[in-house]
Amino acid sequence: MAEAQYYQNDPRWKDVKIGTDQYMTIGMVGCLLTSLTMVMNHFGANETPLTLNQKMVASGGYNGAWIKSASVPGQFPALGVKRQRYVECKNPIPAPMADIDMGLAAGSLVVVQVDREEDRAFEEEDGHWVVLTKKVGNDYQMWDPWQKPGAPDTLVGRYGFGSKGPEEIIQKVIWHGAGDLPKAEDKPAVPAAPAAPTAPAAPAAPAQPAPGDDKPMAVKPTTEITLRRQPIIDPDNVIKRVPVTAVLTVLDLRSQARPKIGKQGEWLRVREAGGGEGYVAAWLVRETAVPTPPSAPVPVAPAVPTAPAAPAPPAAKLMVKTTGDSVSFRSAPRVGDDTLIAYLAKGTSLQVIEAGTPANKIGVQGQWLQAQLADGRQGYVAAWFVVKV
Repeated sequence: MAEAQYYQNDPRWKDVKIGTDQYMTIGMVGCLLTSLTMVMNHFGANETPLTLNQKMVASGGYNGAWIKSASVPGQFPALGVKRQRYVECKNPIPAPMADIDMGLAAGSLVVVQVDREEDRAFEEEDGHWVVLTKKVGNDYQMWDPWQKPGAPDTLVGRYGFGSKGPEEIIQKVIWHGAGDLPKAEDKPAVPAAPAAPTAPAAPAAPAQPAPGDDKPMAVKPTTEITLRRQPIIDPDNVIKRVPVTAVLTVLDLRSQARPKIGKQGEWLRVREAGGGEGYVAAWLVRETAVPTPPSAPVPVAPAVPTAPAAPAPPAAKLMVKTTGDSVSFRSAPRVGDDTLIAYLAKGTSLQVIEAGTPANKIGVQGQWLQAQLADGRQGYVAAWFVVKV
């Protein structure tokens, strides 16, 4: 059968509400719906994103705007196709490329969530689903549900940005096909001959500290960074944001910490001025002088109180609330590991604090709103993930 490419931003359905959500549309978040439409059609169905959306709503196949991918093959029992496997590839775990290649070679189609931003730190807002159809050299032919004239039709060509390989681009994987999909590691290995027993090794002498390891060491961020509980990029791992003005005391041995500074993928255990301890990305800090303890404060005469100024009349407040779970609240209007302040739950209220006509941005893809949380923190939220209260 002829393969039909479908796009979530097709004018015929891009403004149609997706799933059971009141605000989201197929054009906004319908990449997985559209990818699954193309997968089912490849195996013999005859659907569009519009008709599959209707079927999945009627069968309870949505959590709000998010389609339940495992429920889709059940709408087409005659096809004999099923969801064979689902894998998440969170940093630093690379995508299972051998399993992806094996699935494509066996006739399965592989739907993958890609990191569509050039920076290395993946956030859910960066995520976009596409369908891998064929391996071509070190790249993959794909059906991309977002229509962009002139864009490459291969995975690395469109989302590699000249530096990323497939294992970095891919964040989640779903295989679809007939039967059970074997894993690459399921191939029987040739049994090795048993090793001859050896005498137990003598216990190693304890490592001696290198010269200078007893001296304190400090680093300073080169940009706003995240203090984390563990040395891994994960939304559940965040302790707090650390400004570029901060000076952090390094808790690792000096001889071990120095070679890590500026190196991608390395982490440093540190303590901030307030006493909090955790890990920071070593590639986002530089060594700096160790701060000297503050001297005793010199007492000063109390200032003469002045009469408080009359309060200005309150301006009209524009309030918005988030429409999904884990909506990012950021220090700047862009997606990046260095801008994350917090993840907001669905229904979180924010006060818009920017001037002009910010209400015109609400629901518009690519627009950001400067806003303030109830606890006083200020930052930016994606305008396409909020509605007016």
